[in-house]
Amino acid sequence: MSVEVTTRGTLQSRNPATLEVLGEVKIPAREEILQVVSAARVAFTSWRQLSLKQRLAYIERFRRTVMENREELARLITCETGKPLLESFGTELFGPLESCSWLQRNAPRLLAPQSVKLNPVFFLGKRSYNVCEPLGVIAIISPWNYAFCIPVCSMLTALAAGNTVVLKPSPKTPLVGEAIGELFRKAGFPDGVVSVVAGDREEAKTLVLSDVDRVVFTGSVGGGRAIMGLAAQRLHPVTLELGGKHPAIVLDDVDVDRVAQAIVWGAFTNAGQACVSIERLYALRPIAARLAERVAWHTSQLKLGNGLSADTDVGPVIDQEQVDRIQALVKQALVAGAVAVTGGRPRPDLGGYFFEPTVLTNVDEKMRVIQEEIFGPLLPIVAVDSVKEALKLANSSSLGLGASVWTADRKRGEALARQIEAGMVWINDGLYSHICPDAPWGGIKDSGFGTTHGPLAFHDFVFVKHVGVDKPGTRDWNYPYNADRLALFRQGMELCHSPSLLGKIKALLRLIPTWIKTRRRGQ
Repeated sequence: MSVEVTTRGTLQSRNPATLEVLGEVKIPAREEILQVVSAARVAFTSWRQLSLKQRLAYIERFRRTVMENREELARLITCETGKPLLESFGTELFGPLESCSWLQRNAPRLLAPQSVKLNPVFFLGKRSYNVCEPLGVIAIISPWNYAFCIPVCSMLTALAAGNTVVLKPSPKTPLVGEAIGELFRKAGFPDGVVSVVAGDREEAKTLVLSDVDRVVFTGSVGGGRAIMGLAAQRLHPVTLELGGKHPAIVLDDVDVDRVAQAIVWGAFTNAGQACVSIERLYALRPIAARLAERVAWHTSQLKLGNGLSADTDVGPVIDQEQVDRIQALVKQALVAGAVAVTGGRPRPDLGGYFFEPTVLTNVDEKMRVIQEEIFGPLLPIVAVDSVKEALKLANSSSLGLGASVWTADRKRGEALARQIEAGMVWINDGLYSHICPDAPWGGIKDSGFGTTHGPLAFHDFVFVKHVGVDKPGTRDWNYPYNADRLALFRQGMELCHSPSLLGKIKALLRLIPTWIKTRRRGQ
């Protein structure tokens, strides 16, 4: 991983579009990280005791703080990640703002005690319910590609549930990480409730092995395996959102030009550096050539440049290592017979880590561009003879995060979506639900497990405590055992589980006198 650490023990942030040094952030020592976690543990005691209404009031103040600082935040995100300003507003800031509002509307219902109905034959008179209790200190280790949206959405859910949070942002975007911490401070969150520690792998290791109660990691498959292995040493539960290899299946009933435009955005937004970027396009053969031609044309019209320019469509990739990897994937495919119908070259002449948005045809499944996650502006197109073949190829990857189906027949699209092995499948669109807090977000297979959006996200930040209430007294299952109690259980089981109505009636007629008899004896 290309991370710049200075001799002074700081992370150096660099604008990938201009290579300008933006600033430095201090890397804390191991002892400092442990102290931060200890402070979060202390803060948890008081934070969890606040009412949900009080915690949501803090989140509302955070929402207002983000809005007040949105221009500076968007500019910082663009400078540190390279993405266009429109994407900094739309895919980085909008989602967390939506999450704040969604939590206000939904958290009271989702975190409220839930009544549990018990069997009335054996447990008559008992009251039973489940409550959601916060886990404690949540460690969030976040990536650089969506340096604001990904960590903040998880942080907000964890905080609403009553947890405290320690964030370790990507070493490639330390300034955005610092800005996140400052926003929570400006919003008035109590000391220790939200903390940010900068660093790389060693600092992540220290955090995972510390006294935290859950680890949320977003990153590569290899990184996820490493985090899970470390967490296992402390039996910390983990939430993992890892790589993707989004297959887009395009049927032959589509409006080719309109679909091509949408596919191009799905492949090249954030310079293809999204875990759900379209990385494989399977087109039915009758429209494959035409679709490839239109995708290539729309791609060739994209303006590559500095994200601070309002008319820039695609910015740089994050660093030189990423440029080199994409170039190697393209070269391997070309040697194996693929054709670059547009793009295919790095563009150092633009002053930063730029790579032309690239479309490849004549691609086969053995090529690395199909087998590996690309994470860059590169789209391979494969012509297939049938929907069955497209489904087989789509499901052949070990990754299962996002996928899409493109068709004029929505019912047919929904039927195909049910057969695709992925955590999210979009029909005639893609990627957008990451900024929709209502919709769950997560993958299967090597793409990880757990959910980071929507109602199910609370499951990763609470434990469910069951509470049963009854008055003191002797129970039918207490000692001493005797023949009447044995008969009571036999008849009760028949009443509950006899396959026929007649059997249930007979059991009830036998059970009533037995129950009265045991009560008279005080058994």
